[in-house]
Amino acid sequence: MIYLILSILCSAAIFIIFKSFEKFKVNTFTAIVVNYFIAGITGFAALGESPSFEKVTTAPWLVNSLILGVVFILLFNIMAVTAQKLGASVASIANKMALIIPVVFAVFYYNDAVNSAKIVGVLLALVGVYLSTHKEKVNGKKFDKRLLAIPLVLFLGSGFIDTFLKYNQEVYLNASMFDAKLFPAMTFLTAFIIGIVGMALDKSKRDFSRNTLIGGVILGVINYGSIFFLIQIFNQTDLESSVVFPINNMGVVLTTAAASLILFKEQFSFKNKLGILVSIAALLLIIFSA
Repeated sequence: MIYLILSILCSAAIFIIFKSFEKFKVNTFTAIVVNYFIAGITGFAALGESPSFEKVTTAPWLVNSLILGVVFILLFNIMAVTAQKLGASVASIANKMALIIPVVFAVFYYNDAVNSAKIVGVLLALVGVYLSTHKEKVNGKKFDKRLLAIPLVLFLGSGFIDTFLKYNQEVYLNASMFDAKLFPAMTFLTAFIIGIVGMALDKSKRDFSRNTLIGGVILGVINYGSIFFLIQIFNQTDLESSVVFPINNMGVVLTTAAASLILFKEQFSFKNKLGILVSIAALLLIIFSA
């Protein structure tokens, strides 16, 4: 349970940090690149030893970690834009409603148990996540529906990441704590290398101001934790992924919404409040269906 709580707290903190970047004049792209460097270094430090070049290059999951690294940096930038332009809670809904993708995959690929309580719980989770973060206006302005293309990409990308991460945990990372720590480290360093290339090609993406570096460092440590703790949920518990993802994602949405209310004074409508109640009901249903 502790890994689930830590994963929720780390994931929610990412949205709050992105929202804070604008206030502290942080260059988002540079901070994201720094974040991946720090996340990678944190992962190697967590190993307690230096992996050999041969061990890394012959790892059966290496190509998959490289693929995730590419998706990570692309999606992180989209997540940052969504949080800044549409609000932290909107970014959260697009990211976390993607729970339906790994849940459906788990049912068909891993033969996760299906019962009426779980089905109703997942459906209520989607409704609750939507209602709790739905916005008619953003920053006092009417919501431009054309901007939905941004969170749509975020939705699909997030679903892919959760599904692919669970697949790698199931196939490659469940027998070795060393691999479970090294996999995210390599993924983050891949994203860092791609980010460096982007900075070299575009000078506007380079900003090594104090606030940007501090923001990147903080984000990096938290980002590594969000992935590592998610992997450990599956390694250390018998919970099915069709249970973990709804609980984890709803927890992130509710935590983000609460933090947004306290830190950014985001206003919540009747729909938002209703969504929180629906999410709690969904959470209880899914827990008791396990």
